[in-house]
Amino acid sequence: MSILPRFSSVKLPGGHDALAHRYASLAAYPALLYAAWRLPLLPPALLQGSCALFALFYWHWAYRRYRAVADTPTARAASAALGYCELYGTARAHPRAPLASAISGRPCLWFGYRRAWQGPGRRPLTGHADSGATSTESFLLVGKDGGEVVIEPERAEVRARHRHSWMEDGWRITETWIADGDPLYALGEVSAIGGAPTRAERDADFKAALETLKRDPAALARFDADGNRELDLAEWDAAREAVARDVDRRHRELAAIPVSLHLAAPADGRPFIVAAHSPSKASRGYRRLAWLHAASGLATLAVLPLLAGASL
Repeated sequence: MSILPRFSSVKLPGGHDALAHRYASLAAYPALLYAAWRLPLLPPALLQGSCALFALFYWHWAYRRYRAVADTPTARAASAALGYCELYGTARAHPRAPLASAISGRPCLWFGYRRAWQGPGRRPLTGHADSGATSTESFLLVGKDGGEVVIEPERAEVRARHRHSWMEDGWRITETWIADGDPLYALGEVSAIGGAPTRAERDADFKAALETLKRDPAALARFDADGNRELDLAEWDAAREAVARDVDRRHRELAAIPVSLHLAAPADGRPFIVAAHSPSKASRGYRRLAWLHAASGLATLAVLPLLAGASL
């Protein structure tokens, strides 16, 4: 029995992803030409400046991502270096985080949805609005070498492989998802969680624990052997030894946790991309969008003066 909702739906071919929404920005160039033709009082310099800034912004946005994908070498999942990294493998469900789409109940690893009013008349003012959402639960990228990396998709630009669209009460709802077994490309910051802490981490934790102890009179009183409300040198040494033992105990517990690699959004703002495609396809999509904006912007800048002159 189908788990999908029972309303009118149509299966659409191809994928629907974050990059697809950027292609919609190309509609701005004919809109500018239409404005120049229909509104001759608009200053030509304003239209040309707006066109140049718009084209430059989107060209830079897409070209920066194209270069990030093209210039970052693909690492092996089992031995990925910490830091900014590119990985390619197969999408698999996290064993402790099975996921189903909140919009359809479909089993998946990641999902997103958007809805837009397409019914008769004006869009309702209350209760509904053009909107969307995406999931943030973790899933796995499994490399050909058998290595696993946990993908943390929050804040990622996700290019999904699957799309389903339907109409419901005048709203077009489009659901996208990454399924178990899809090819998976990921570009982001790799970090390690678990394993034995370093000496520097131990020293930092010890210092932080001492500072916490100093701010807790009740905890300090446990080491005041003579009850004079002050810690002498011997009592302070006993407190330090107790803190050190507690820190070492917690670090032994951490060392028993197997090391796992996690890929998430870079702290420095570099592109964070998750795509259910090969690296070459991900690269081509951003390169194509960059040069489409460059060509469309130049063509629009060339035509705008002609329209302005014709409207006089």
